[in-house]
Amino acid sequence: MPFPLRNAWLGLRSDGVVPTLDRAWDFARRRWFAPRPELQLDMSRVPLGLPDEAAPLASIVIPVYNNLACTLDCLRSIAACGDATRFEVIVVDDASGDGTGAALGEVPGLRYLRNPVNSGFIRSCNAGAAQARGEYLVLLNNDTLVQPGWLDALLDTFNRHPDTGLAGACLLYPDGTLQEAGCVIFSDGRAGNYGRLDAALDPRYGCVRDADYCSGAAIALPAALFARLGGFDERYRPAYYEDADLAMRIRQAGLAVRYQPHSRVVHLEGMTSGVSEEGGVKAYQRTNRFKFAERWAAELQWFPAWGTPRDLAVKRGERVLLVLPAADPDGLERLDALRRIGGAGRATSVLVERGQFPPAVTRRLEGDGVEVWQGSWSAFPRGWVRRHGARFDGVEVADERRLARYRLWFARYAPAVPVHAGGNA
Repeated sequence: MPFPLRNAWLGLRSDGVVPTLDRAWDFARRRWFAPRPELQLDMSRVPLGLPDEAAPLASIVIPVYNNLACTLDCLRSIAACGDATRFEVIVVDDASGDGTGAALGEVPGLRYLRNPVNSGFIRSCNAGAAQARGEYLVLLNNDTLVQPGWLDALLDTFNRHPDTGLAGACLLYPDGTLQEAGCVIFSDGRAGNYGRLDAALDPRYGCVRDADYCSGAAIALPAALFARLGGFDERYRPAYYEDADLAMRIRQAGLAVRYQPHSRVVHLEGMTSGVSEEGGVKAYQRTNRFKFAERWAAELQWFPAWGTPRDLAVKRGERVLLVLPAADPDGLERLDALRRIGGAGRATSVLVERGQFPPAVTRRLEGDGVEVWQGSWSAFPRGWVRRHGARFDGVEVADERRLARYRLWFARYAPAVPVHAGGNA
């Protein structure tokens, strides 16, 4: 029996018709009906030229080794992004043998560096960072296509959340499905991408959020901080786990690591290092895990165990939910009041039963770290509570007429979560 049908049959036997149909609808919505972000993928007509900034705010460092066509598409996507941030682009050529040097040396505005011998990803990044002139260092893989607004959004994280030490982009597959919304570290040193292959516009992945680390494929941090920490640790040469290690050191320095959903970057995963751990550079992923686990053994004991559901593994501190009957201005006031009551360390979500906030309002809330469930994402609230209720530590129902039904649903699906009316959450 095909796997989905087998799961449906087992679900019918154990849970009954309604929960099984609810799960089937959720699966279908995510797989076939969920909206996907609009992406710019065809770079063939984009002129290849980059700004020559005397005083850039950001220095984009791109390590490359062969794959010239991939690198040129990446540079074209940067040229086409239209972001307001002043930036420079530094390509560090790790002794490529495919004509990369000759081609990149002709790109207007590009700062081109070449390693005399092949040194690996980590040393190439560190070498590029040493030449950066910007206040912020942006590390970007060459197998990426950045999307309009990516750089402005990435750096805005530091303005909106001043305690941020590192911000990571939302990584997407070319078909618009999610590759990574930040990453999870487990207590044995293993790691995983949060949201992999899920619907990219799912509200769980739509708000700024603390992350264990963000993939080095597209991250930003203050250049002075990177220098003060000594850059990527060369114990992980040539690559893998250097980004997780950097995130641990940033938290050790008292700063936060955050995922920024509004910075979207298509990542052609596997183009440079492959996807198999059995050979090539990718094999270092397994080797370096043991180095990482040994280096951070004392800290990792507080991380979730391997096998913890990722929705729970990414949770940091309390998360409260506000249920609104409709997306109205009073709802925003209630939401702001709930966040003030919660204070630091208490994340907030809002479930809107009818209607949607204007896009600008939704974006502001998401930028502040609020999950916004609205429109088709909040349809069938009973099923929503079954799927997501256990993620919360408290619920406030703004409309008392709806209070009884939410108490009933949470009592059934997440009995440990208290449900209150008005301002009592």
